[in-house]
Amino acid sequence: MKPKLLLGLTLVLSGGLLGCSTMPGGALSKSAEGKLFSNQETICLKSNDSSRPWNLNYALTEGELFVTVHSRGEVDSYDDLSKWRPEYTAAIYAKINGKFKLLKRLSTEGQSYFSKPAVFPAHIERPDIKDDWKQLIQITEVYYGSGGLTSEHIFTADEMNTVDQNSRTVTLEEVEFIPAWETYRFGKDEQVWKGAWNALGDEKLSFGFLVWKTSEKGLVPVDKITGTYKLEPKSGGKFQIVVDTLKHETVKDEDWH
Repeated sequence: MKPKLLLGLTLVLSGGLLGCSTMPGGALSKSAEGKLFSNQETICLKSNDSSRPWNLNYALTEGELFVTVHSRGEVDSYDDLSKWRPEYTAAIYAKINGKFKLLKRLSTEGQSYFSKPAVFPAHIERPDIKDDWKQLIQITEVYYGSGGLTSEHIFTADEMNTVDQNSRTVTLEEVEFIPAWETYRFGKDEQVWKGAWNALGDEKLSFGFLVWKTSEKGLVPVDKITGTYKLEPKSGGKFQIVVDTLKHETVKDEDWH
């Protein structure tokens, strides 16, 4: 079953979410990880700047997981250059007995933004087990003005069953993600720039990027690299995503121009 993406159009107002100015501010703090919040507190974040209310961009639910992404507008001043573009904050919650336990809080400071989150199954590459899967949570951070440079924040969530419903424990582990372009062997004057992407939720863990080379015309694409990642276990019960397959295609001059 695909996760449900709730746009919250009836909740997101031009002036922010109704009544958020009176809400507690605790859910925004990274120190709040592990604490329980109401449903309203997860979507209605209190801003410390009344002129920049938090707006709900995405709310995604899958099973007992609940993922949100909020943003607030830029500062109307160039005194603080770190916040001249919209700020974003993302959170991962576990639904426990009618409450929402904050498992992870991620935030930007005007240097990047979070795109639509995703929750999807991925096959685990094990030599001894053929059909083994893990649910992954993906939050992609995109850097402003970088031509599409991203950082992937990927997690696994595991539930420890207990007799007492109120004492259920959900643990979140970050997956080590090694982008394909970090391990690719570039030639002289070659680099990755625009045109890099990851499509991890397509069950193939696909990726692609262009190899750019400095020439008399400036930076021009010379190669197109596509392939797939694989999810594999590490020691200590952790996981990593690394390159599995790779395909190389030459970019023809007529394709570029």
